[in-house]
Amino acid sequence: MKSFINASILLVSIFYCQWGAAQDFQLKSKLENIQIQADSSFVNEISIQFKSNKQTRFYPIIYDTELEQISNIQLFEQKGRRLKSLPIKNIEEEAVKLDYINSKKIKIVTIPADKEVQLTYTVICEELMYFSNLDFFSYNQIDTLNYIIDVPNEFKFVHNTIYQDSISFFAMDSISTNAGSKWKIKVAPKKVAPDPLQMFGIYKNMNVPFMRTLVMPSSYSDRPINYMNDWYLNKISSKKGLNSSVKKKIDALTATVTEPSEIVEILYNYVKNNFKYVAIEIGMGAFIPSHANDVYLNKEGDCKDLSNFLSEALKYKGIESDIALAATFQHISDCDFPSLSSANHVICIAYINNETILLDPTDPVHLMRTPVQSLQDRTILIVNKTGGSFYKINAFSAQQNEISYNLNLNLDANENVIKGTFEIDYAGLSSNYLRRMQKYDGEEKFALNAETYYKEIFGNQTISDLSLINTADTFQLTGNIVINGKTFNDASHRYLFIDFLPRLIETESREALIEGTYLNNPYQKKVVVRIKLDEPIEAFNPIEHSKIGEGVSLHLNVRAISNTEIECHYNFIIDHLFIDRENSNTTNEILESFKNIINAPIVLETQKS
Repeated sequence: MKSFINASILLVSIFYCQWGAAQDFQLKSKLENIQIQADSSFVNEISIQFKSNKQTRFYPIIYDTELEQISNIQLFEQKGRRLKSLPIKNIEEEAVKLDYINSKKIKIVTIPADKEVQLTYTVICEELMYFSNLDFFSYNQIDTLNYIIDVPNEFKFVHNTIYQDSISFFAMDSISTNAGSKWKIKVAPKKVAPDPLQMFGIYKNMNVPFMRTLVMPSSYSDRPINYMNDWYLNKISSKKGLNSSVKKKIDALTATVTEPSEIVEILYNYVKNNFKYVAIEIGMGAFIPSHANDVYLNKEGDCKDLSNFLSEALKYKGIESDIALAATFQHISDCDFPSLSSANHVICIAYINNETILLDPTDPVHLMRTPVQSLQDRTILIVNKTGGSFYKINAFSAQQNEISYNLNLNLDANENVIKGTFEIDYAGLSSNYLRRMQKYDGEEKFALNAETYYKEIFGNQTISDLSLINTADTFQLTGNIVINGKTFNDASHRYLFIDFLPRLIETESREALIEGTYLNNPYQKKVVVRIKLDEPIEAFNPIEHSKIGEGVSLHLNVRAISNTEIECHYNFIIDHLFIDRENSNTTNEILESFKNIINAPIVLETQKS
């Protein structure tokens, strides 16, 4: 399935800017007339009307060479109600080669200047399951978007639309005919910000109107989950089974081990630590895994490959196991509707004593018996011999992901410096960002990067002597900190600034968060900072601040615990995975209030003799 983005996206960006959204496409209308064929193929006849423009433009037709055939490309000039055929200059064609897409091509059609033009072409696809979505958004301005879907009696059409309320006009109706049914959809599509990945069906955390579709045989009427399940099982049936050399290796890994949980953990860690993540997606290979024996032989694969291999290895050891289609946090929708457009990920499922155990061999820091971080609060479609089923994955609670800071500092007014030690403890998923950083960077590079990371978290103070304890259950950092320029005196008062307190959201340096920001996981952050003074002070009224919103809160307190020691304490809880329309205002208000408090000086009066 679709993988993480890397440097090769630059190639897509070049195509995108040269042929796509960088141009000013003003479209009167776009019509897709989709005809489902009795042989389980479909034909899509596309017609696009371009408004006149002073500039020559280049329109990209993107298609999958393994699944789709493009034919009958024609251009017409709109003359009132008449269409006059226009000659087409050479159609340029470019291959698109990414680490995770290897069968896409772009046909580039020249749209002449100073004419109202209609472009028509036909797309033929042999795989009906590939008809999995209808977009109700565009990076071009389209006045009217129309879809017509002709479904013969042999099939049923089911659909599900998300974010429909974000478009200004939507109309849908269907009529029955002797041959089947005809569905008509008319939309004023939502214009979205350009993103090169959208051209290839990859949508990163976009809240856009989108219809998920499934055309299934009439024999599966009212059972779309069963159809999706059975179709996928049939496709992967030839990819299962282990040869003798694979079985020999699995036996060696689990020799003398009889406890099912231990076997699962051994095999899970073996795949995570010894198989390279490589994704080459060609046609339906974007969804169907390679054979388990090939994955073992090459010691590489993507999510579907590694999960299928792991599932086969577990089954060989007598542990019930399935694979599941899933949608990560970046995907356009949840995997709660049976359509290929609903999923961008595959994981492995194991069952021990009626417990459903999630295993994601592409997540190097995931621990079995915990939610997969990228799938928190998401639905998966478990594919099995009993017809398949949806399964809702829980999210961690904020309290399970506690981050605890303890700083013990000493103030030296003569040197105008505050220095001391800190200890940071992470629980649950809160350390995953750092665990991944260490795994990919290595210990030496991680030490350097971590110093920079915490320097920023502490407001650009000096960090040194970082030490790390990293086990399955513990992620703890200790170190020294030197804070400059945060205290000064006049004749009778000491002024102390505490803007070095660690920021509330560690992975985001922005002072205000925009909608769509992914926070990795909910968490609770507890910070205690004790500052020993070099001379006694008079008692002062504690500084107290509380702000509570839906799913997010901050409680902050600054007080003197003796005449020579001050304690700064805050407790921040955010129980959201994303910053969205509902929580963005409250969250940003809390971030702003925190900033205002720590930027104001604490005025201390020197204790009189």
